Amino acid sequence: MLHIEYLIPLLAFWRTITSEIRKYKHDHTVANNIVCAIHSFVYIIHYNYNYNMEYAIHASAGYYIYDLFYIFQCIRASSSASSASSSATTHQLQQRAPYIIHHLIGTYLLYDTLISDNTGPLLHAYYLLEVSNIMIYVSYHLHKEYHTYKTVISFAEFIQLLWYSYYRVYLFSNFLYHNQPRLFEFSRMSQCFIVILYTIGIMWTCKLVKRNIGNLSIFYSNNM
Repeated sequence: MLHIEYLIPLLAFWRTITSEIRKYKHDHTVANNIVCAIHSFVYIIHYNYNYNMEYAIHASAGYYIYDLFYIFQCIRASSSASSASSSATTHQLQQRAPYIIHHLIGTYLLYDTLISDNTGPLLHAYYLLEVSNIMIYVSYHLHKEYHTYKTVISFAEFIQLLWYSYYRVYLFSNFLYHNQPRLFEFSRMSQCFIVILYTIGIMWTCKLVKRNIGNLSIFYSNNM
């Protein structure tokens, strides 16, 4: 189970990291993206070295809980600043719903790894998900900080497509195929959430394909 004595210091840790980064990055979305990347690398390093995985699980759960607080704080601030608070809140919820769903699912699956005897498959699945996100953070950072470098951004988005589809579609499909019997040992909820994350991965890959086709057409039209 999740230990509160781990979570409270970790919530403070993620808050401190975010505050320190915001001293240098005044755009909160850029700062938050950097914190997301740090969170991914923390888990990836722990997993690769098989070092104190219980702490790594709590660190990830703590990050998701902290980021959920941040998301709802942003929604509240946006609705307070807008005269049409109801429509603003609805728009913000729609915009941030994928992140809320992702964090809730992630927190539940991490919790399931702590109460299950067979944690290997879930930990590996979570590892693949975190590795697949790395180029998302890179591309987003380039978009926000170096938006005039269109060619560099287009190249990064192409690498993102290759990277994401390899980990999130190919490797994750291979993982599901070879671990079917073991995955059935988990709760119905966890099985359902894994399918949802897999489906989201396919949908996002399709979106990346579309974006890269658009980038390619712009490149050709500018060089004809």
